[in-house]
Amino acid sequence: MATPERRFVEMKKFYAISLFSGAGGFDLGMEAAGFTTRLCTDIDYHSCQTLANNKKALENSKQFHFLQEAAIVQKNIKEYPTSEILADARLKKSKVSLVYGGPPCQSFSVFGQRKGMEDPRGTLLWDYLRVIREIEPECFVFENVAGLLTIDDGKVFEEFKKELSLDADGKKTYHVVHYLLDTASFGVPEYRSRVIIYGAKTKEVACPAKTHAISADEAEKGLLPAVTVRQAFRNLPDPLPGAMPNHVGRVHGKTVTERYNALKFGERDSKTRINRLNPDKPSFTIVVGSDKGGGKGHVHPFSPREVTPRESARIQTFPDYWVFSGTSRHPIRQVGNAVPPVFAAVIGANLLREVFGVKDAPNYTEIIKRLGLDYLTED
Repeated sequence: MATPERRFVEMKKFYAISLFSGAGGFDLGMEAAGFTTRLCTDIDYHSCQTLANNKKALENSKQFHFLQEAAIVQKNIKEYPTSEILADARLKKSKVSLVYGGPPCQSFSVFGQRKGMEDPRGTLLWDYLRVIREIEPECFVFENVAGLLTIDDGKVFEEFKKELSLDADGKKTYHVVHYLLDTASFGVPEYRSRVIIYGAKTKEVACPAKTHAISADEAEKGLLPAVTVRQAFRNLPDPLPGAMPNHVGRVHGKTVTERYNALKFGERDSKTRINRLNPDKPSFTIVVGSDKGGGKGHVHPFSPREVTPRESARIQTFPDYWVFSGTSRHPIRQVGNAVPPVFAAVIGANLLREVFGVKDAPNYTEIIKRLGLDYLTED
């Protein structure tokens, strides 16, 4: 009888194309679920370096094989014809099972200025639509912030969702549904509200089942307890140079240190708009920051400092072996922009079960094992 690891390797290949890949959170999750990503593309140099460096680092890994078939292409999606996307992915249209991704969310986020379609990034919705219409995959997944639902009183979202269901001639091609989900409900140690749009040619895709309780009512239904910041930070060394990749803490001045030290668990700092984390609850949403100022972590629960990029990556369920490229604010922006890998894997596994009939698509426990998230499995 094949071991679980062997079954993972031998699983039928469902080929996928990743758009707006960022630092690879969506990609890690989709591959952990069982898809094989053949192309990752993003406009950001440091994100593409992160993808390429980690792909190379895992070439000889006996346990983790993520992105080993993926081409990494740094390119503006607006200047990337679909014919080139398919060529770079080494795929014919008929072989593409899935296209997934979510354009930059700052123009729709309640943490940003909510510029929506006035921001050039907002128009990337229609580039995503173009690729879907021209490739015609078996299914697609779109992810974005909850703020997208309310731009222009919801008109933008409804129009986008309608257009996703149609081909270029206006014929209905996909069954399209959307769900507003919190990542903490699926074992991520972070409250992070996100819109997921599923599109499939054969059927409406059901909502993935919650696995973790984030309310008293859900706890009574027998769901697993929410994963906490304390669990996410388990066994991390002190943030000193050389301790581990992306794990160097910022040095704050006396005024900032005193201000952070005075914060209670869950309390927001009036200057930076970040919160002191409660160790026994999921984290607040990781803040990406503005285009000019970069990103920030929240305040550490037991130390008067902002969390390191590695601590933020733990909150987002990135494995410790996944190293982020760049210096200063680049890693934290990549982490904050990412789809949590565990959440992405749940979304992908649900799709495999619903659309492709893969009965043994991984559950939460198997997803944690496949990603190598030991800090979430130890007692």
